[in-house]
Amino acid sequence: MTNIKFLILALALLAGGWNVMAQSADEDAMLKKKINDAVMQVYNKQLQAEPGDYATRFARAYQYFNNDGVDEALADINQAIKDCPEKEREVLYDAYLLRAKIYDQKGEYDLEYEDLKAAFQINSTNPNVVDMIAKLALKKGDYKTAETNFNAILRMSPQNYDALYGLARVAAKTNDYQKAQEYCDRAVKLFPTEPQVYINRAHVFMMLGQYKVAAQDLILAMSVGEDESKAVSAIINMSDEHYDDVMNALQNSIDNAPSVGTFYYLRYSIAMRHLHYGQALRDIKKIISKNFYDDASIYQDAAKCQFEMGLFDMALVNIDKALSKDASDIASLVLKARIVEHQGAGKNFDAALGVITRASRISATDPAILLAKARIYLAQRKQPEALEALNTLLAAHPTNNEALLLRGWLYKYRMRDAESALADFGMMLNNGSDMASLKGFALHELGREEEARKWAQDNIMSNSLPGGEAYAVAAALLSDIGDNDQALKYLESALANGYGSLYEVTMSEEPYVNLKLVRRHPDFNITIERYTENFIEKE
Repeated sequence: MTNIKFLILALALLAGGWNVMAQSADEDAMLKKKINDAVMQVYNKQLQAEPGDYATRFARAYQYFNNDGVDEALADINQAIKDCPEKEREVLYDAYLLRAKIYDQKGEYDLEYEDLKAAFQINSTNPNVVDMIAKLALKKGDYKTAETNFNAILRMSPQNYDALYGLARVAAKTNDYQKAQEYCDRAVKLFPTEPQVYINRAHVFMMLGQYKVAAQDLILAMSVGEDESKAVSAIINMSDEHYDDVMNALQNSIDNAPSVGTFYYLRYSIAMRHLHYGQALRDIKKIISKNFYDDASIYQDAAKCQFEMGLFDMALVNIDKALSKDASDIASLVLKARIVEHQGAGKNFDAALGVITRASRISATDPAILLAKARIYLAQRKQPEALEALNTLLAAHPTNNEALLLRGWLYKYRMRDAESALADFGMMLNNGSDMASLKGFALHELGREEEARKWAQDNIMSNSLPGGEAYAVAAALLSDIGDNDQALKYLESALANGYGSLYEVTMSEEPYVNLKLVRRHPDFNITIERYTENFIEKE
């Protein structure tokens, strides 16, 4: 078994070094695949020579599991357990735990429980198996078993804050709110400088419906320990469902500590995530005026907010500041191209293309650059040049649905090539179903209107985009379908959620997606007037 553990440890160390060694997400994925393929070749060769080598089969099952090959992992671990001699109790213990994790991922909880019982019979003093039994029981709603096992962990390790968190969740599920908070408070008292105990308590408060208090705990977690990333991630995720509670908690923190730039930074980042550009711009200006941070991203975000609010001259000032700090940032260059295009009474296409040409020298196949170039050419009705840009993009990124949709639109409506358009729309159907996939627009172009409507509604219900963006996308789709009444209802829902892009709502006519047809609705202006505060900087 020592060899198995050594192999697993080596793989873990390699995994930990991926981000250090790789210079980009693509390189990271390539390196990961290269390492995985090399390791699997060793395992495959060994198992071809010795099919009954249960230790290597266990190691391969572990490797499959870590790379999302759940079914392959299950087949290997089943064979490893079958081949493993009963005397190799340590191997069997680890094998049962791995198979239990596989069953958990597959949602086969009864089989998971049988394996956990088998592992427990081999070693009843190891807290790992007791913890897994407790968490499985909690998941299944067997709160008595969960409580018994979390208490057993505490007897082995009286200061185990994860077990205290488990007991707090059991108490919350059984409506003993006082006991739930007592367990959480006990963990905080034991480990006042450990961020995870505050994150755990926040989750329990969320279970109790106390969202503002939960948000405050997540902010506390940011303030203790050395790694605040978990707490930041948790509070950003919480904002997707409880935006006002998170923002109120951050306001309290700012009131109590007005010189802490992190609070302003986090609040504006969350506001931008929800496309509340007026709220975000307020905090960005405070950060700049107080000199809390002075990097390119601050000025880029200021320019982004001002562009979306239709303040193109101000946006240009800030994007130039961003580029003075990082002249090769592609996102800043693409944003500048959009800004200069829309400055003044007319469209400055030549100036925008000049910026895009500058960006192209940095990356010839970046999707954002090529999409921007294609859109500028389309606005100029230069179809061949637009098609060339989209072809280049799709040659490098064949599953980019935004490019497929735009090229399909170009084929259908500008080049009258229905066959090529249908091919592009058809390819989109295989590239995901979330709102960012734009699949509903492909379904509409293929004449599958009811499926398109369902796609929009399903994505709204699943909150696949924060803030009001999902409603805005749905509004664009329904207007294309020809249902402008429903489109306006979706747009009003977007605005009610704080959707703050004046550019998208009232200006953009870029294909393809836009709200141009919704603006023809007789009640459009009345609706927009009710939400004018969405598009101005908040005091």
